[in-house]
Amino acid sequence: MNLTSAESLRFDIRGLRMTNTGSALREWATANGDTLGVHFVDGPPDIAADLADLTAVRRHYRERARADGFGLLEAETLRVAGCAAIRVVYKLPQQPSGLSYLASLVLPFRQFGFVVKVHCIERGTTGLRESVILNHALASGEVTQSAHGEMLGWARDPYGDTTRHALLWNLSDARTHDARFPDHALSRARSLLARIEGSLRIDDSVRKAPAFVYGGGKKSWWKLW
Repeated sequence: MNLTSAESLRFDIRGLRMTNTGSALREWATANGDTLGVHFVDGPPDIAADLADLTAVRRHYRERARADGFGLLEAETLRVAGCAAIRVVYKLPQQPSGLSYLASLVLPFRQFGFVVKVHCIERGTTGLRESVILNHALASGEVTQSAHGEMLGWARDPYGDTTRHALLWNLSDARTHDARFPDHALSRARSLLARIEGSLRIDDSVRKAPAFVYGGGKKSWWKLW
C-alpha cells in the first residue's frame, strides 16, 4: 500500500493557519491572506526536461508561463532535504490591477511528485515597487526611453531568451530589491518559499524512492492552479 501523501512533507508552519488537510492537498493561510499548499501527485511526473539540463528546464517552464499568460521570473534546479527539486517563480496579472505571484518548489520522483506552492497577491497601492525602481534606473541611465516611449533596458527574459512577451521579468523583480520592499507580494512569496526550503523534512521512504527520469513527455502535471 502506498503511504506517500501530502503529509510526507513537513516544514515550519509557525504563524500559519491550516485551511485544508488531506492526503492529496494540505493548505495554510498567513495572517495577511497569502496561501500555501502542498500538492501530492500520484503518478509519473511529465516534466519535459532532464533536471540535469537547466536550459531545458527553464525552456519548459517558460513555455508553460507563456501558454498561461504568466511571466517567468525564476526557474532553478536545487537540492532540498537531500532531494532534487525545481524552484519556479511566476507573476500573473490580477483584476482590476496589480500582479500576484506564484512561488513553487517542485519535487519530482519517478512515480509521483509534490508541488509546494505559495501564492501572494498585491494589495493596496499597486505598482509602487516597479515605479521606485524604474525612476532610479532612468535617473542612473540604466534604463533609457526611446522616441516611441519604450523603456529600453527595463524588461527582458531573465535567462536571455529573445522572444518578446507581454509579461516579462523587469529590473524591479530582482531578488536584490526584496529587502527594500519586504511587504511586497513578490518579497513575501520568496521569503515564505525560502522558509519552507530551509526547514523542509521529507519522509525517509520518499527520499529513498527512485529519482525522476525524463521520458520525453510534454504534459505538465505541476499545473495545479
